[in-house]
Amino acid sequence: MMPLRFIFLSFFISFIYTQSCRESDLQIKSTSCDTSGSRWLLKIPKDDRKCDLNSLSLPRKVDNCETTCPSGMHLNLLSQNCEVCPSGTYSTGDMLEVTKWDAMPDFLTSDTTYGSLTNEKCNLTGWSPQGKHLVGKTTGSCTVILSMKVHNLKPGTITFTYQVEEYGALAFFIIRNERCTQLPGGSFLLGLTGSYAYETVTFSVPVGHNILQWYLLVENVYIQQLYGLKDPELHIKEIRLTGTPPVTVCTPCAAGSFGPREKADRCELCPRNTYSAEGAESCKSCPADQYSGNGSSSCSPRPPCKKDDYTSYWTSCDQQQMTQRKWKWIEPKICDENSGVSLPQPESPVDCHKCPTGTFPLDGNTCELCSVGMKKHLSNLETCVTCPTNEVPMYGLRFDNWYRMPSILKLDCYNFFGTKCNTWERDLTLLRGGVGMHSDELATLELSIKDGFITASIIDSTDEYSFYFQPPISNTFVRIEFQLDCVGRCQFSMKQVFVAGNEKMIAIWGGSSNRRNFTYHIKDASEVTFKWIFEKPSSPIHIQDHVNIYQIEVTNVKNDNIIGCQTCVQGIVNGKCKTCPSGLYYSVQYDEINKTNIINCTKCPNNSIVVGDASSLHTVTEACHLCEPGTIAVNHSICVTDTQPITASGFQYNLTDVIDRVHHVSSPKMFTPSGTGYYHEFLISMAYGKTVQCIENSSIYDQHTVNASICRHTRFEASDQRRTKTYSKPTRLADRLIRMVPSNVTLDFWQEVNKNLTKAGWMEDKFGNDLHYIFASDDSNCPHGRTTVITLRCVFTQNFETFMYQVKDFSEYITGKIELPPLCPDGTCDGCTYQFLWSSMYACRMCQENDYEKILSECSYGRRQVHLRAPWECRVPQNRNLTLIESCPLLSKTQTAAVLLTVIILIILGIIIFMCHRRNKKLEYKYMKLVQSTSGKNQVTSCAIEGDGDMDKGGSVYYTTMNSNNNSNNNNNNNNNDNYNKTRIKSPPSYADSTGIVLEPNEFLKNDHFTQMGFKGLPKVNLPPIIYKSKSDTDRDILTENDHVL
Repeated sequence: MMPLRFIFLSFFISFIYTQSCRESDLQIKSTSCDTSGSRWLLKIPKDDRKCDLNSLSLPRKVDNCETTCPSGMHLNLLSQNCEVCPSGTYSTGDMLEVTKWDAMPDFLTSDTTYGSLTNEKCNLTGWSPQGKHLVGKTTGSCTVILSMKVHNLKPGTITFTYQVEEYGALAFFIIRNERCTQLPGGSFLLGLTGSYAYETVTFSVPVGHNILQWYLLVENVYIQQLYGLKDPELHIKEIRLTGTPPVTVCTPCAAGSFGPREKADRCELCPRNTYSAEGAESCKSCPADQYSGNGSSSCSPRPPCKKDDYTSYWTSCDQQQMTQRKWKWIEPKICDENSGVSLPQPESPVDCHKCPTGTFPLDGNTCELCSVGMKKHLSNLETCVTCPTNEVPMYGLRFDNWYRMPSILKLDCYNFFGTKCNTWERDLTLLRGGVGMHSDELATLELSIKDGFITASIIDSTDEYSFYFQPPISNTFVRIEFQLDCVGRCQFSMKQVFVAGNEKMIAIWGGSSNRRNFTYHIKDASEVTFKWIFEKPSSPIHIQDHVNIYQIEVTNVKNDNIIGCQTCVQGIVNGKCKTCPSGLYYSVQYDEINKTNIINCTKCPNNSIVVGDASSLHTVTEACHLCEPGTIAVNHSICVTDTQPITASGFQYNLTDVIDRVHHVSSPKMFTPSGTGYYHEFLISMAYGKTVQCIENSSIYDQHTVNASICRHTRFEASDQRRTKTYSKPTRLADRLIRMVPSNVTLDFWQEVNKNLTKAGWMEDKFGNDLHYIFASDDSNCPHGRTTVITLRCVFTQNFETFMYQVKDFSEYITGKIELPPLCPDGTCDGCTYQFLWSSMYACRMCQENDYEKILSECSYGRRQVHLRAPWECRVPQNRNLTLIESCPLLSKTQTAAVLLTVIILIILGIIIFMCHRRNKKLEYKYMKLVQSTSGKNQVTSCAIEGDGDMDKGGSVYYTTMNSNNNSNNNNNNNNNDNYNKTRIKSPPSYADSTGIVLEPNEFLKNDHFTQMGFKGLPKVNLPPIIYKSKSDTDRDILTENDHVL
């Protein structure tokens, strides 16, 4: 369709204009290649020229669409050959290049999408050219997209230079085909570059029509709104695309540049004080009264020079140890000396002072540390300190004059585009920085302490203490003396850069200030770097604004560099102060008896370590450092993580399996507006001093790592078939442990903990047994730094069955489950506080003796088994034996009680029987006495006949009865005769008593006299009283039944 349109247009024009077109009036245009690989070449009038098309303008078909040309050459459409570009022009060949951004190129389009609802603020976002770079800006839930449609004749690459400074920015580069489908492996995350830095990246582009897109969005809108952070921006400085169709015409060099030779692939910028027009082969110099900057197309008049246009400097110390003060113009020089002031004349030379204490002159410009010179056995060490035999060295760094520059100090100056500048100057007694700096420049001064600081005790890094915290000895500090001299708004700051790479802002000063001292006490003895930064963030340029640094001092540096001498408290041994045993320090105690001070070695309080050295006396505050909660002192020398902490409630935990390992947690998978999936991966190490590593391993970068106690990186799965895992944006979340506390340490803290837990979407801690490990790190985006809280929760304090349904397998129940906040899947609800909940059996407190329930077995031969059963809320120690053997009595308590009760009952019964027996005996005795006293008178003396004892063998027993008729005559009878009848008794029956006599009651005991004496209850026996009589011969006679003895 396109060729037909051009043909129709050509014939239409030929009817209107009658003047024939010449070759110089025409320009060649090419149609796009069709499916057969051919295209049409058309000649049409240039610009607004009006002429009659003729045979010169007939369309021409070209069958080859794959012709390419190298850089410095262009394709002649008519001859289809590559021709060299003349001087003053350039060609990128088959490369499309954009280096200036005065206007948006035609092949780039800008678009904006919304998160969920239309946002009016999104209308203010987008992409805009700003001369030196293209800027994409977004805010809120808006996503800005930059699209570039390309057609590659052969496989090529796209290379662009970009900058992403803000932490909250999320930038992607995506390659799509002509149907807008993302190509496999065509999604890439653009990592953060930081301030004043650019990254150049390269990606492959396949053959054919493609769409290249840049995406920029806000990663966490809530954080940006909460803290009012700067809107994320993506700066693109240059774009170069290879494999495109060749250029058909050479491009003239832009004004301010020149092309000195043929076949140039780019033009060079005109240097300062020169200029050029478009297509220039060389640059022209500005007149003497005019100036220009780099790449200028014209010159400007020079203003008269003033005193602010120059600055002083000192020459290097010469062989005569002399230096001289001179002046120079501040670059770039734009003023006119003829109409203003001139440079002052050099001053008279002065003697170079010695290097600062602890350093020696290496050359005319540099002072080297004495410790370095001694190791190299140099001879010019006369400025180095040597201590007498009764004193010991004081190690450190001290720079208090600036005739030469100390080699350990690093001076730098950067601008916004990554190129270096020069702004530091020595001024004998001070170091000056900032003169001539612009608002896009930054002056830095760095001091690296690679060996760390001296400690009170030496600990080898063994596996047992591979992670520990050890502070330096007391009175370890870094001190700087400086002065700010600013007319405009300037800023001087001090940072601490740890070996892991994270930075801590120590102090910031702004505006002008008098000469002042600042001292920062060192808390960690490990390697560290101190950085001082001077900048001018204000728009107006005050080139004379600067900072003066007079002195820098660091004490107790572990580099054997001597800066002074001192005496020892208890003398010197082997060149060092005699020290107390490990874990002790020197203190003074007053002897009340001798009224003198006594120097003793004193032990630090529990859970504290010694930081006092042996060169001086200390108070307990100066000499001892208390370990943080959650850590424990080992031999009063180092603080290590307490793997078996004991809370204030007396509960003990065993967290060995929790602390001494690295843990991984992943956030839910998320997607960018383009459909790219990603998620955050967190690495956690709770060991004190033991770090984890998050990485940036994209193939387009050198691998970048971040070391911290807790870190996070963003993980992407490439869309290629191999599903390559790419990590980017490593972020430090925590680098030091602040404390470890249970929920119930205080009521207010418990309430605050439950508030944060419910806010994050978790259940509150009802029992107060959760342990909270609180970590911290410094971050410029958070006003109070970044805080990370790991909550350890015993799995049994929640619903066990619910937990078992949540875990993937039983091993997860054993090792534990680390969760991100359900309501904040990124791990944070505000961007500055990260929370993790770890539910595990290892988080349960250890069972105490009073927690166990005892189950007793039966006693067997004096021994029995005791089974201990632990409750759900505590954990049984690994070496705890839950089955015990103990001795036991033969009888149980119940049996013993029964026996005792039986014995008692028997004893009571025996006593009752005995008492009854005694009572019956007494009654019997009384009865007999009573019978004798009442009825024994005038009765016979015997009731039986005595014999030879044969009666015992059986037979009859006789008893006598009184004849009642003869009662009245008893007294008159002869004493040898009685009135009793004798009756024989039959042999006793089976029911007779033990005497063999059957007693039958008679009327004898019915006497009222017995009744009156109280014998009512006795059985009535029909027997007369037994009366014994004297033995006679007739007693042997055997009586027959019913016989009577008279």
